[in-house]
Amino acid sequence: MKQLNYELTAISDVHDALNEVYVYTNKNPYKSLLFHLYTIKFTKDEIAKVQEEILEMYSDAKVAGTSSNGDICDGHLAEYGLVMSVSIFESTDISVYFYECASGEEEQIGLSICNTINETDKIKAAEILLTLKTINSTKVLSEVEKCKRNVKIFGGGSAGANIEETRTSVISERKISHSGVILITYSGDDIHVDIHHAIGWKSLGKELVVTKIEDKRLYELDNVPAGKIYSKYLDIQADDDFFANMLEFPLISKQHGYEVLRLPFSCDTKDDSIILAGDVKQGTVVSLSYGDPDVIKADVEDLIWNVRSFAPQAIFLYSCGVRRLYWKYLINKETGPFSLIAPVSGFYSSGEIMRMGDYIIEHHVTLIAIAMREGGQALAQPTGIGDKEIEIPEEQKMHGQLSMVRRLANFINVTSAELRAANDELREMADTDILTGLYNRRMLQRVVKSKLEYSAKYKINVIMGIIDIDDFKNVNDTYGHACGDNVLKQVAAVLREEIEVINGGICGRWGGEEFLFMLSNIEIKEALRYVDLIRSKIACSRFEDIDKITISTGITEYQRTDSVDSAFKRADAALYEAKNKGKNCTIVH
Repeated sequence: MKQLNYELTAISDVHDALNEVYVYTNKNPYKSLLFHLYTIKFTKDEIAKVQEEILEMYSDAKVAGTSSNGDICDGHLAEYGLVMSVSIFESTDISVYFYECASGEEEQIGLSICNTINETDKIKAAEILLTLKTINSTKVLSEVEKCKRNVKIFGGGSAGANIEETRTSVISERKISHSGVILITYSGDDIHVDIHHAIGWKSLGKELVVTKIEDKRLYELDNVPAGKIYSKYLDIQADDDFFANMLEFPLISKQHGYEVLRLPFSCDTKDDSIILAGDVKQGTVVSLSYGDPDVIKADVEDLIWNVRSFAPQAIFLYSCGVRRLYWKYLINKETGPFSLIAPVSGFYSSGEIMRMGDYIIEHHVTLIAIAMREGGQALAQPTGIGDKEIEIPEEQKMHGQLSMVRRLANFINVTSAELRAANDELREMADTDILTGLYNRRMLQRVVKSKLEYSAKYKINVIMGIIDIDDFKNVNDTYGHACGDNVLKQVAAVLREEIEVINGGICGRWGGEEFLFMLSNIEIKEALRYVDLIRSKIACSRFEDIDKITISTGITEYQRTDSVDSAFKRADAALYEAKNKGKNCTIVH
């Protein structure tokens, strides 16, 4: 196998490039010729001219390609015309199939591709190029995925010079389509294909559930409009700059156990829904992610090592246009090193496709490397021109860095505030009785101990009291526990209203139908007046389905010789006496 790559900036360049190919094929026998055409700039007419010239010289040539967000030629970004990559196979059979795809025909086309793969003798790999933004790629790939499992599958979605463009193209021998699918089959005993990928984006850690989605329109995350999530956590607003601002922050999730990214293209200003580049199932757990340069570099270095270990004769790189926009003037640092291994070609896409296990995964913001060779491991064929420098103004470098830092700082601030609020809520839940909203027994024990120690130290009067709802068991038995719960809540509301407004007053639910309260800096007579007010108020209150509710109370004044237990025992004994004296009364011990 031999690969020759040409960066064409004008139609006039085609003739010279084809002459070079002709010289090589005249001296070296071949079985198949495959021309990949990747173009960011050529018009439909210019592409048609390239197709015509290729087929004029090689009537049996196979042609396949796509419009792009940037072309890759020998490892570097080519953004001024068209890249023509010529793969010359000595023993491999290549076939190219074109499918025009109208809306609703995706499953049928996917099935046709599946059948073609299954019926192709000695097939080793299949490449799929499609206009991802105009057809339902999920339906196509779901059918293709049913083909025989040992076939390597890879490919990409066509893109435009502007990554947001929806009018893109795929190219075959004589066709250019804005709504189509191209299938390329690689068959033979001697062809070997190896596919690996690199991501490098990391989760920001905030997990969200997809609660409403229709096709690729994401309406809600955690029951919140999806656009509001981006504005809240990353200060990215639903305006004309939405796409440019969120490039570094796609959604990340797991699909069939594999990590995948989903890129939001736009946000509707009316309902804050987001259009995604790929499908996500409702109920999927996702999170915001960000591009960490060190992690991305490490992932790509692993990818380069895998490709080098395979020792290919040709490399195809299908990379997301977002990676190009992310790296800006440094993009050749990512793709250039591959040119030290073998000739490299490819394009910046709107989505990247590869078979992983039993599934065909549509990736985004991902770099896929397809290494090919005929026969055994090949010697390195470095082109040495991959690491071309791209000039960019210093202010643009600084702007990108500041934008990322500002949005990450916003995310940290918001999530930190959420964490504090969650901790406060957990703390309140740990200290509060869920039914009544008063302190629970655990908290009361801590507060009572602290309060009594403080009063002993500073010689402050403290009154402790225990309140019990009279005949509460009968309420539950007669009217049911729901009614009993309402009685507890209503009594608790009276206690909070009358006790917590007193300086130094606290109250809580001790357990069951018992409540404990403490009053500071108050004499016993005044405390009795407050308690009697509470008792009368409850006795006069109306309770649903119940004629009357009364309480009994036992109170005591804390002595300097008391422990918490001894003070509590006196209050409890006073309560016991109030119960024995007919209830609905207060006893002091």
